[in-house]
Order: sequence, then C-alpha cells, then structure tokens
Amino acid sequence: MTSNPPPIPFTPPPPSSAPVPVGYPPFAATATAAQQTPGLTPDQLRQIADARLRSKKIRKGVSVAMFDGWTVGLFGALTLLGGMLSFSLVGLLLGIGMIAVAYVEIRGAKRMRLLDPQAPRLLAWNQVVLGTLLLAYASFSLWRIYTGQTEMQSEIAKYPELIDVVGDMDRIAKLIGLLVYGTLMAVAIFGQGGTALFYLSRKKHIEAYLRETPPWIIEAQRSGMLM
Repeated sequence: MTSNPPPIPFTPPPPSSAPVPVGYPPFAATATAAQQTPGLTPDQLRQIADARLRSKKIRKGVSVAMFDGWTVGLFGALTLLGGMLSFSLVGLLLGIGMIAVAYVEIRGAKRMRLLDPQAPRLLAWNQVVLGTLLLAYASFSLWRIYTGQTEMQSEIAKYPELIDVVGDMDRIAKLIGLLVYGTLMAVAIFGQGGTALFYLSRKKHIEAYLRETPPWIIEAQRSGMLM
C-alpha cells in the first residue's frame, strides 16, 4: 500500500495595512488612487479645474470658429465646383473667396486656442469679409434678375412673341429671386455681423484668463495640453 501525500500547508494572505473607509465598495481605494494625477499636488489640480471653468467661453469661441471654418470651406468647395462645371466666373470667384475665408477662420480658431489676444480681431474681420462676399453676390444676382440679365431672360428676349406668355413666370421668378437673395443679404448682414461681434467679445475673456491663470498652466496649454 502506498500512503497518501501529506496535505500542502495553506497560509492565508496577510490583511492589507491600509485602512479601507467604511461603506466603500470593493476596489474603491484603488480606483480613487488611480484617479489622482501623478506629479501634481492637490493645489495644482484645483488650479487646473479653476482654469478649465474660466476658459469655458474661450473654448466656445474656438468651437464656433472651427465649425464655421469647416462649414464655409465645404460650401466654398461646392460653389467652386459648380462654377467650374457651369463656366461661371462669379461662381469661381465666390468659391475661391469662401475657401480663403475658411482657411483664415480655422487658423484664427487655432490661435484662439493658444490664447492669442489678437485672434478675436482676426476672426471678426474674417466675418466682415465673408459677409461682404455674400452681400456682393446677392446684390449682383438680384441686379441680373431685375435687369433681364439671366440666361432664361436672355433666351426669352430672342422670341418676342413669348414675352406675353411668360410674363407671369418672369414676375414669379423675380419674386422668388427677391426672397432667396434678400434672405442671403440678411444673413450676410446680421449673421456674419453678429458672429463678428461674438468673436470680438472673446478678447476680454482671453485677457482675463491670461491675467488670472497661473503661468505654468498657460505655458502647458500653449504647448498642446487640452483643458
């Protein structure tokens, strides 16, 4: 007969020396420690939290500029493509102008993110340029409609006997043109004008942020740290 081997002695692990607060769920102490950023004191963490709260309106300005830049760039590319396909000089010029505005808008947004106090002024003037482009395009289009310079009106003029037949259509076309391009003119004045004022209002927030925020946080942001 062979005898059974003796059992392997089992020694339970020693209890943790770190006290676990009453009411904490399992691993709560580990999760709490993991949330702490190494190398930063509690005071520095508080300063970062305060800086993030203080930069809220600046970050909103950056978001608006980035969205506006990419949106204008997309419509500018579509306008440029339409101008190329239709051999329209006006479409080509408008598309190129909108793409240039989009480039400046995105560049201004990046400068605002880096806390450049001059970025709001750049973005505001960029909106003035965009508004001027849209206003000029809408005014030119209305002028063409009301002076008979559109392609359809030029074709109708070749056949005088059709003028009485399409007279009502021409009046409807003018009414639609007034509605469409009049709306575009209003957007150019009030939309771009309001956005320009919004950008200018960001300057005081940037200056206050630079004045009230610890320099080490500002340098970290300008080096690429997101807040």
